[in-house]
Amino acid sequence: MKFLREWDALKMFSKRELIIWLSYKMNSTMWILDTLFTTIIFFVLSLVTRGSNINFFPYGNNYVSFVVLGLFVHFISYTNLGDPFTRVSRIYWGGTMDLYMLSPLSYYTPMFGIMFRGVIDDYPRSILALLFGWLFFGAVFAFHSPLLLLLILFLILISTFGIGIMSASSFYLFNFKQKTEPIKFIFQDVIIALTAGYYYPITVLPYPLQVLGSFIPHTYALDAIRRLMIPGGDVTTPVLPLQIAMPNISPITLDIIFLIIMSIVFLSLGLFMYVKGIEKARRDGTLTRWQ
Repeated sequence: MKFLREWDALKMFSKRELIIWLSYKMNSTMWILDTLFTTIIFFVLSLVTRGSNINFFPYGNNYVSFVVLGLFVHFISYTNLGDPFTRVSRIYWGGTMDLYMLSPLSYYTPMFGIMFRGVIDDYPRSILALLFGWLFFGAVFAFHSPLLLLLILFLILISTFGIGIMSASSFYLFNFKQKTEPIKFIFQDVIIALTAGYYYPITVLPYPLQVLGSFIPHTYALDAIRRLMIPGGDVTTPVLPLQIAMPNISPITLDIIFLIIMSIVFLSLGLFMYVKGIEKARRDGTLTRWQ
């Protein structure tokens, strides 16, 4: 069956990436230290807010928990948005994309399999960040709605991965073959950096920036996760622009609705653009780098 063939190929790609990752003896040690020091930086940033006039309502009153949850989403977002383009670039410059496309595999399988290194390298950092925040820096978390939290986690994974696939598609579709391309730059380096609210609630931003933040999934994922996981979080008071515009719908419900919409839109658009990019490269003879 085609599905089983694709699944076996995906497992082999993933196994290869795991072996490569484990072959660097100091990798795991530096991996843990990097996550720890990143958590320390976020903790120091949280100390800056203490005694300030910043209103963290409705996200409880534990600043460390607020910031560490921002770091949790940051690790997921950074991988899903940035890794697909990097992996497609690696296949191209390695001169192997044409070989993969001559095989009976789907267009997506090589990239998904090679992305596994980013998954094993970055996804566990999210869990480590929560663990370090709880063990060393006074973060406190509640897990009153685990199924809702898992749904929100799944949706932020899918929606950010969709943006990442859109970014990867620009390699062939728009011929951006250098390190910087416009989709990742606009989303990750501009909109998300300004309005995601990793370090502060977006309610402190000017209203136009709050509206801009309404177009990224991070806004809704962080709003819902912080309301549900930080002790004292309020789940009924609307604070985001779209929540205020629709006060009769629960903020958590609205967060999930918009995450579902963004997941469908971004993933569908990303997969469509990626296929179009591959097909364009095959027509133009630019599928791989000729030595």
